[in-house]
Amino acid sequence: MQLKINGEIKTIKNTSEELLLEPLLENLGYKPQLVVVELNGEIINPKVWISTKINNGDCLEVVTIVGGGSYS
Repeated sequence: MQLKINGEIKTIKNTSEELLLEPLLENLGYKPQLVVVELNGEIINPKVWISTKINNGDCLEVVTIVGGGSYS
């Protein structure tokens, strides 16, 4: 299966019949509680990641939330 992830084409080997978003993110090394995901131009609510199917050719943008800043 080929996916475009953060602008880069990646080949994903899927051993099950369907590929779901949450396990895909974990397999790619993302911590689900620290990312925002856009799938084919639409931000996906984390509550539905476990049931969101990923299809060949889909485009994912994964943005990692980073804390920090400065105190004055």
